[in-house]
Amino acid sequence: MSYSENEPFKNREHMVAEVGYCGRMAWYITILSLVCIVVGIVSDLLGTKLLLGSTTWLLLAVVTAVLSIPPQMYRALARHLLGMELIKKDQT
Repeated sequence: MSYSENEPFKNREHMVAEVGYCGRMAWYITILSLVCIVVGIVSDLLGTKLLLGSTTWLLLAVVTAVLSIPPQMYRALARHLLGMELIKKDQT
């Protein structure tokens, strides 16, 4: 499979590397979202501001959770394309 501008990946190894990279990025952003939730809850329980107010921490958690969606969607699409490529190889 040669690389052209219409194809999203150069080759199979490039696709597998992209799946791994997007998986790690989605994982890191999801963990960041969970940390923001915990800090927001702890801030609310203590009744103090931990750099930001508790509502701001929870809003930041929502924003980071939304930001984790594109890498997860990219990873799902890449894994789907990888699976379709394997099916095509099996049929030939």
